Amino acid sequence: MKYPTPFIIAALLCSTAVAGPEQVTCDSPCDCHDAHGEGRWSVKTDASLPPTDASAIQAVTPSEMFSWPGPDAPITMQSERTGIENKWFALTGRVVELKVEEDGDLHIALHDVTGDKPGVVVCEIPAQPQWCEIRTTVFSWTPTRFPFHTGTAKKLTFGKSPIITVIGKALWDVGHAPKDEGNRRKYMPDYAVWRFIR
Repeated sequence: MKYPTPFIIAALLCSTAVAGPEQVTCDSPCDCHDAHGEGRWSVKTDASLPPTDASAIQAVTPSEMFSWPGPDAPITMQSERTGIENKWFALTGRVVELKVEEDGDLHIALHDVTGDKPGVVVCEIPAQPQWCEIRTTVFSWTPTRFPFHTGTAKKLTFGKSPIITVIGKALWDVGHAPKDEGNRRKYMPDYAVWRFIR
């Protein structure tokens, strides 16, 4: 298809005028720098440990989290934990996707083990020292070579889809929430807005 010359020039000028995304560099599974994520940072990097009493940790599946309603109070990018975000859960699912996000966080997308119910939940593992062992394990499932640089989400390839259980807390992902506060991401409706942090 041929486009008029003025259109091509305008498109070129528009694309070159926009600054590229900031790069994050990961030198190892545990060392990412120049990260630029900020939304709910204190909640995402909460280093509290799970309770020693196993009965205080509720088992949950991705499809169950997918059916949760939105939060019981308004949440902004600066909000502290509220409501269900203060509870501990053991989320069990099959890994269906792995990514390193623009801020260096590792995202593990989980679906129900059986795969017969809707809903995918993202488990987020920040690039912080307390999660180094977990990040090292997850990167060992992939052929990722370090160092690497990325300015956008970097999808990681992996072999078999492991079944894992992650113990952590839920987090309402404000950046992906629709205006109606429903639990379906704006641009990925198969994914829950509720995210899992460990």
